Amino acid sequence: MKKNLAGTLLTLAILLTFTPHLLQAKGKGANQWFLTPRIGAATMIGEVNSSFTTVDSDFKHGFGLNADLALSRTFGSHFEVGLGVEFYKLSSSDDSLFIEDLRAVATGNLPPSFSNVKRWNKPIEYQTSNLVPNLFFRYYFKRFASRARDAQKFQPYLELNVGFNFHSPELNYIDTTGILIEDGEVSNLPSVWYLEQHKNKIPYSSTEQALQFGFGLGTRFTLNQGLTFNLAANISGTKSEYMDALPNLLEDEVTSTLVAKVVFGVSIPIGSGSGSKRSSGGEHLPWAPN
Repeated sequence: MKKNLAGTLLTLAILLTFTPHLLQAKGKGANQWFLTPRIGAATMIGEVNSSFTTVDSDFKHGFGLNADLALSRTFGSHFEVGLGVEFYKLSSSDDSLFIEDLRAVATGNLPPSFSNVKRWNKPIEYQTSNLVPNLFFRYYFKRFASRARDAQKFQPYLELNVGFNFHSPELNYIDTTGILIEDGEVSNLPSVWYLEQHKNKIPYSSTEQALQFGFGLGTRFTLNQGLTFNLAANISGTKSEYMDALPNLLEDEVTSTLVAKVVFGVSIPIGSGSGSKRSSGGEHLPWAPN
């Protein structure tokens, strides 16, 4: 964890150090603040090893909710920098997988910690919640408008982002009928596993932390009164093998888990921005006066 945190802080320091030098030139539509809520979907693509080769997965991956909120500011003629927080959920797409179907179980390649674990012939699924504070940097292919930031009708951009992913993996038995319970607790399950209906009785509190990098493409479409519609697709890599609630026991060098996301939302201008004739901003916010 300390290694991942140190890597995150170093990356942020580098970005904060060099970004001002890239953004010294100021276009007339620069220096505009935006508040952007977005919503969409996320799904796990798979895991990769140190050679960036994909690793076979035990699960078929489904789609989960993806939502984020960002505060950003434009600089120069093409750049935008912001801070955001992202939440997304990952899960398997069907209930046909059993403990006995896991490749590590089938080959007998389980670590000693699993030797005394009771395993029931019940279908299982994983669910993982992710919370990611992040810093992002965008380059707009079109120069900002000469009069106002939002005068452009179509504004495609490239985005790079880095953050720290706090993820809570859960591996559930879908049907708990007939599973032995001793003294109100699940008997002999590893700490990363718990039963959904008994989750409050199990001391499951293991949240993983890992560095997350991402890149994507997006665009803004101008709406009325300075609002812009934001549409983006992103691929992120998280330096963890627990995103599907299981360590990959058959692969020694799993370095990252890849996740694809699609989001859309509305960018709300805050303040007038350089070159704008608007005397105030933020009138679209919930607390703005009528």
